[in-house]
Amino acid sequence: MYNSYTQSGKPAFRAPLVAALCAGFLFLSACSDDSSSSAGDEPAVSTKTSALEVDEEHNIITWTTENSKDMCLLENGSFTWKTVNLGTSKESARYEFRGDTLVLYPLVYNNGKQERFGHMYLGGTAGKIYGTWRALFCDFDPVEKNTFCATGDVFTTKTITLSKGKMITETLYDFERYSAQKSGNLVLSELTADILRALKGTFELYIPGAFVDDSARVQSLIQEYKITTVSQTKKSINFKMDDKEYALKYNEAEETLAKDGSEKVNRIVKLELSSEKTTCNLDFERTFVEKSLCKSENKDYLDINKEIIDGQGNTLEYAVAYLANNQEEFEKCVKSVSPASSSNGQGYDGELN
Repeated sequence: MYNSYTQSGKPAFRAPLVAALCAGFLFLSACSDDSSSSAGDEPAVSTKTSALEVDEEHNIITWTTENSKDMCLLENGSFTWKTVNLGTSKESARYEFRGDTLVLYPLVYNNGKQERFGHMYLGGTAGKIYGTWRALFCDFDPVEKNTFCATGDVFTTKTITLSKGKMITETLYDFERYSAQKSGNLVLSELTADILRALKGTFELYIPGAFVDDSARVQSLIQEYKITTVSQTKKSINFKMDDKEYALKYNEAEETLAKDGSEKVNRIVKLELSSEKTTCNLDFERTFVEKSLCKSENKDYLDINKEIIDGQGNTLEYAVAYLANNQEEFEKCVKSVSPASSSNGQGYDGELN
């Protein structure tokens, strides 16, 4: 998996490579999922099979895939979990060997120019295209003769097996390891910093910030706002700001990989901010739809996409994610308990900044 972005959402690669690496994930992955196996419903391993043609004279491989995907379709007002035929895709790549490394250059064009960067694989026999190759999640620049690799942890293992007339792509998703890497000090997160700023009149919260360490800014705000810390753990903090007492507690903060093997990220954040007799509760969930969520009873929380077209040319409506977010209500509540509200008997009336 290309872990191509830092937790703050900023690109972790050099700027010219961003587009190439994003395309790199789609390369050799398409949408098809011939089979999967795992404990429970999680597709810990996904496998797909494509028809393969090899032009050894010109070092070109071409593979054709019948694409399908399990989806939560909206049909006649009801949601149904179905396997959808998405049609056939055909892709090509030029290959070369650099020592024992196989490099595949996608034959796609951006603004009339062929893709520059090649995706790197190891494990097969040098000089022979047929065999099993493991993705390194690194790209090679043939112009600058440089190699660029994914930063941070990679939570998938991907192999391609090339044989006469067939290519098998296998991807292993390590959901458990991904989740284990996401635990941390929530009180020193970007979301905590935003909440402190919200109490001073800024009401633009970044919910994924619960998973982004921002300890320096939290400590800076504590000093700037002359906040007195009464008690503090990794998940809660009691403090005083402008003679008002507050208790911030993270009841739940979970970030996991989507179970469909798409490398999208699910996020759940539940916290409470209390002051005197008022408690403000934040309840945020974005979970990409899996079979257990594909129910009509969830219709008010399902994000619907109307743009996908199946292999027969039909436009489909399907649920992408389960969304539950009371951020607006939470911000209003924070406004009502801000120090400014005590001075005029009303909510904060300053400008947002």
